[in-house]
Amino acid sequence: MLRAYEPVIRYTAGELFLPTAVGAYVGRATLWRRRQGGRSDECLAKVGELTLERLAAAGSRFGGDALYLRLVDRPLRGADYRRWRRDAAQPAFRPSSRFAAVGLFARLVDAGLRVSLLLRGTVPGGTRAAAHHLYAAHMQDETHPYYARVFRDGGYIALQYWYFYPMNDWRSTFSGINDHEADWEQVTIFLAETFDGLLCPTWVAFSAHDEVGDDRRRRWDDPDIEFVGAHPVVYAGAGSHAGAYLPGEYVTTVAPTWLNGLRARSRQVSRALLPWTGDAPQTSAGLPFIDYHRGDGVGIGVGECRAWHPVLIDDDTPWVRNYRGLWGLDTRDHFGGERAPAGPRYERDGAVRSGWANPVVWAGLDDEYPTVEHGAALLQRRASRLRQRLAELAVEVDDRRQAARASRAGNRARAAFAGNAGTEKSRRGRSGPHRDGTEALARLRAEQAAVREELDAIRHAGTQPPVDPPHAHLRCRALPLTADTPRQRFLAIWSAASVSILLAGTALVVISPPVGLLWSSAGLITIMLAIEAAARGRLVRFTATMAAVGVIVFAVLSAVEVVVRNWRAGAAAVLILAAGALLVANLRTWMTNR
Repeated sequence: MLRAYEPVIRYTAGELFLPTAVGAYVGRATLWRRRQGGRSDECLAKVGELTLERLAAAGSRFGGDALYLRLVDRPLRGADYRRWRRDAAQPAFRPSSRFAAVGLFARLVDAGLRVSLLLRGTVPGGTRAAAHHLYAAHMQDETHPYYARVFRDGGYIALQYWYFYPMNDWRSTFSGINDHEADWEQVTIFLAETFDGLLCPTWVAFSAHDEVGDDRRRRWDDPDIEFVGAHPVVYAGAGSHAGAYLPGEYVTTVAPTWLNGLRARSRQVSRALLPWTGDAPQTSAGLPFIDYHRGDGVGIGVGECRAWHPVLIDDDTPWVRNYRGLWGLDTRDHFGGERAPAGPRYERDGAVRSGWANPVVWAGLDDEYPTVEHGAALLQRRASRLRQRLAELAVEVDDRRQAARASRAGNRARAAFAGNAGTEKSRRGRSGPHRDGTEALARLRAEQAAVREELDAIRHAGTQPPVDPPHAHLRCRALPLTADTPRQRFLAIWSAASVSILLAGTALVVISPPVGLLWSSAGLITIMLAIEAAARGRLVRFTATMAAVGVIVFAVLSAVEVVVRNWRAGAAAVLILAAGALLVANLRTWMTNR
């Protein structure tokens, strides 16, 4: 069953590391135990002393300690590094401008990232070269293993394919966000069993950047998925090894939580005050990076030049179960990006991965029925329960109705007994229970109407539940960047130089502002934003936005003018404000029609 659906993985030209046997990697690595209090770490096993059995035994013995493997003892530098660059025979790789896809503010944030790398725990430069040297000498093979697991969960059969790479060189080779020793990635295919016992694939989920929950998975009939027979094609990220459904180049962003919240609030304000910006393409305020999924390099699987070798694993596999440590160098990076990962079963903190323990939850499939047959059965079961509830509501409504009538009769009897003088007083004192009964009856009737409506919808659907479009469950469909155009090339040049121009212009403004520091700074920023907007083809939108901002600023200043000075200036401000509002409304209409 695993061989019937095993994925085909296609890599970007320039990829240095392909899926590797964990035994060969462990045989060239050292095992370390991290000590607390700043003391040097303890080496538990030297190169050549480790096997998967000994790794499992060490994991069992030191299970409460922080363990990690280390592949590279000394990064290549100087002449050795230059010799590796000359002899590695790396395929030609042409990068794209990652800054062309994001805004000016994101490029300023990126400058801060470069400084932060000096203060964080990072994988040293030259580690990639040393790791590739060991990989080429001791781990490279014409067949590649995947570590497969079959697991029943939530009405599905999950086929999990785990791949191990000796190195993630996304930063050093492909200008990404991080490097780290070792890399685990996976593909999970979900099968469903029909009522006649047949198994059919229904969903597939790739491990990917910027995607969680529902966005991780795609339906088997999704047109974005490419197949070779029954084998889904995965386009692996260059250096990062993350999976993508469509070939191309993707922008992935990393931003602190507070920055994402600030960006969300700013967009809410923008939509309220500047409505035409609501449909503008969103460019993240985080750190932008290009993840290359070109698929123009080596391929593994059916129809490709390299083949798979399956290896079965489960909870009883000793090295999977017992070793909770990291599979590469522990840099202790506080952001986590430069730290090696844990194995397929565990997170870095030793907790069992959600994708291992509950694949259905990990892929957001809790509310998805496995097959149309299951959906039809659930639909009929729901209809039966609704009919039962409708019968119960009919009884409850009749009981409430009789109680309300009895209460009304009692109120009238008490009023007649009390006489005309006490009628109003009696009605006021006895109206509470009657009113409560009437409100309860109204609530029951509302529920009755809702149940009838849902039951009518199920009857209208017939014996089969309606099928949503393939992308209906996606909150954000990941798509590659558009093809290269003259505007994109200009934007690439501008984006590469914009931060330097801004910093240089700021320096000139600080040294000798021509018309005052405040106005010079505002003018510089406006010019930079105008060029940015023109490069992205949004100059008209930018002009309309600046006009609206001017109207808002003028309104605030006018309000102050009314309070501080005289009513004439205020009246004039109101008229000008009305003219500006009319202009903004006309621009909005024109932009919509355009």
